[in-house]
Amino acid sequence: FSNFAARPPYQVTVVEQYLKSGVALPPATYYNAAGRAFPDVSALGSAVLIYQGGLETVGGTSAACPIWAGVIALLNQYVIAKTGKSLGFLNPFLYQMYANDPSTFHDITIGDNLCTEGGCSSSCKGYKATKGWDPVSGLGSPVYDKIKAYVNTHFNIEE
Repeated sequence: FSNFAARPPYQVTVVEQYLKSGVALPPATYYNAAGRAFPDVSALGSAVLIYQGGLETVGGTSAACPIWAGVIALLNQYVIAKTGKSLGFLNPFLYQMYANDPSTFHDITIGDNLCTEGGCSSSCKGYKATKGWDPVSGLGSPVYDKIKAYVNTHFNIEE
């Protein structure tokens, strides 16, 4: 939760649902409950195989961000080819899509971000995943075929 950016209107419903869900939260002094919440989305970012002078695995944001970039690039190219318009500013669109069809995201409901690269101890504070948006996985990971079907409906595209 940002200490600098206010929560945008497109996040209000899902973030308030999370905060009121009853899931265990860190102490209120650890986060700004009124701030911009993150992440918006997630992707399986563990043991992703890359080639960098040889094959190796990477993980974390360095793996998840390119996955979403690829999904959005494919969708944007598709929408431009069909309508001549781009997807536009994605964040409100993602939250609207989630509100209209949550199945466009794989909802991650198990896990947390209590531990860091430095380790884990009983004093570590963080968030737990739960149904819906959460500060561990955002709206969830992409379900490409469902997202594309939603895009077709939203942009009145007939295949």
